[in-house]
Amino acid sequence: MLAEKAVVQMPYVAAYLERELERAELCQPWDPAGVSMGNRVLFQLDDQPQQRLGRLVYPHRLPDKGDVPILGALGAALIGMRRQSCIEWLDGGQLRRVTVLDYGW
Repeated sequence: MLAEKAVVQMPYVAAYLERELERAELCQPWDPAGVSMGNRVLFQLDDQPQQRLGRLVYPHRLPDKGDVPILGALGAALIGMRRQSCIEWLDGGQLRRVTVLDYGW
């Protein structure tokens, strides 16, 4: 499991990802599940006016521009989110918020 492998190098991210996975619900493959691995995601960070586009990726993948690794704080926050949903997390002592605008293509 990714969270278990990251616990030594990134304990806060691993703990956050583990909490998110524990509260996740299994769904049928045809049901909209929220942001999933490999999805492109359109999102806004904090109160910044610009929208950002990224793709949620596994850590072993060679990074491309716009990739958001699942083991990063932002990637762990995005997984499972649905359109127009927000989540907050602490990033180096700073409270951050991400809002998902669209995803899945």
